[in-house]
Amino acid sequence: MIYAIRTLVGQEKNVARVIARNVKNSGIGVSSILVPESLRGYILVESSTNLDMQNPVFKVPHMKGSIEGEIPYTEIKNFLNPEPILSSIQKGSIVELISGPFKGEKAKVVRIDESKEDVVLELIEAAVPIPVTVKGDQIRLIQKEAD
Repeated sequence: MIYAIRTLVGQEKNVARVIARNVKNSGIGVSSILVPESLRGYILVESSTNLDMQNPVFKVPHMKGSIEGEIPYTEIKNFLNPEPILSSIQKGSIVELISGPFKGEKAKVVRIDESKEDVVLELIEAAVPIPVTVKGDQIRLIQKEAD
């Protein structure tokens, strides 16, 4: 059985670490804890038994509660084998930088190096077009290249 636990956004890994430590010491039947990067504010817990959220093991900082009921495997399958980030991005696509010194800037994709997972971008709002190379996980697709 798989359960979804709500957390504060950005605290997913901390909550998962504390729950893992508490579960290990208590002997509750939790077999795995998953922190999907693309599912912000949630962690997934796999257990062979029903989880009692009133148990002190699950009273951890930054945890907001749980989603009622069990999550079907089909709904989390894509988090286990995520699609590569660069597979949906093409030359000419418009992206937003989500980290680094240019965070929040929009840019146009000039070149993609899939072997290194690098993307060469041109900032849209820059006065002079300067190529910027970033890792594929530092961008978010806004608009695909028009055919």
